Amino acid sequence: MSIYTVHVRDTGMRPTLALVKDGFSWPAAIFGFAWALVVGAWEVALMLMAVQLVVAIALPVLIADPGAQTIIQLGLAVVIGLVANELRRWTLNRRNMHEDAVVTAHDKEEAERRYLDANPYMTAKLLRDL
Repeated sequence: MSIYTVHVRDTGMRPTLALVKDGFSWPAAIFGFAWALVVGAWEVALMLMAVQLVVAIALPVLIADPGAQTIIQLGLAVVIGLVANELRRWTLNRRNMHEDAVVTAHDKEEAERRYLDANPYMTAKLLRDL
């Protein structure tokens, strides 16, 4: 089972939902700033790109050993994977999507279904214009 936070923007005709899985993000660790671009976290993408660029430029200047450079790059990837979902939550919060619930489920679809089952008023708002 995984833990998901449900973020809601309930202004306007239809609310907007976003679910963020808690824990390590492999896509963010592997792809770095490209992951942030895909999930729409533009500020995070710029920050990650700057950090990765500075590290890539500074490492050869500061450390001559290629093995040590690789270890530092892998360490940076692990740190990015650890904080990626928190950075995504931060981005959603900046976009006025408040955290509404925490749901446990096997996958994202089940988490969304559990949230909507527990919140029939939100289901009604989502289905109002369909």
